[in-house]
Amino acid sequence: MTTGENTVGDVFSAGAEQFHQWSPVLWDPIGAATAAVAAPAVGESVLDACCGAGASALPAARAVGPAGRVDAVDLAAGLLAIGERRAREEGLENIRFHRHEVTSWPVPGAGYDVVMCALGVFFFPDMDRDSAALTRMLRPGGRFVVTVWEKGALGGWQSALVGAVETERHQPRPPQRDQLARIDTADTLAAWLTDLGGSAPRVSRRRFDAPLSPDTAWTLATGSGTRRMLDGLSPDAVERVRAAFTARLTANEVTDLDVRVLTGTARFSG
Repeated sequence: MTTGENTVGDVFSAGAEQFHQWSPVLWDPIGAATAAVAAPAVGESVLDACCGAGASALPAARAVGPAGRVDAVDLAAGLLAIGERRAREEGLENIRFHRHEVTSWPVPGAGYDVVMCALGVFFFPDMDRDSAALTRMLRPGGRFVVTVWEKGALGGWQSALVGAVETERHQPRPPQRDQLARIDTADTLAAWLTDLGGSAPRVSRRRFDAPLSPDTAWTLATGSGTRRMLDGLSPDAVERVRAAFTARLTANEVTDLDVRVLTGTARFSG
């Protein structure tokens, strides 16, 4: 699979349609859980950083109502187009999707009431520095809300995919996995929010299983950040990886995706 993508935004954009196939059973439930913890009130302003196809931005827009606003920001043009389409289908006029680097997004007025980032902070080049930039986009007393994968989540699916890719070439550990490992428990996520300058951090947990078939497992592999693992492989090599992946899922009886996420929130003084 020769895509030529170099950035995370390009990788997700290239796999946008595959990504969206998982929205009803994966991304949307996680986004809804994120927005529920954020609890945006009527009339509030929300920044959804790394918004993807709108999984958390859309419920936030419903919550804040016509008097509120949601800015949904991402670098993946393909996902933003899907988010815009979904907002139009719902008739939501208080949400705007923007292709922009989130850490340099121009903040309107005195700042946002809520800044959310679902499954995004560990993709930042520097998770601490770039997340701190997001907290500075809050008004004094605003809420920063972050959702991350819990330790062990997606384990069977992910292990099968990494093992399959390794049959073709060595797969170095991606830096986002090391960043995620720092905040993948309730205690470490709460401590990290405190270190960023947040007060009274709270962490909630959401867990569910999503059914997997060989086809849907592969769709997820090519429609998420793991798509980058296939970059540069020939079409024949990609097909060999897919076959090896399916064989590993079958041998290990992986028939469900183990979905576990943590959502942390804290207030920031601005």
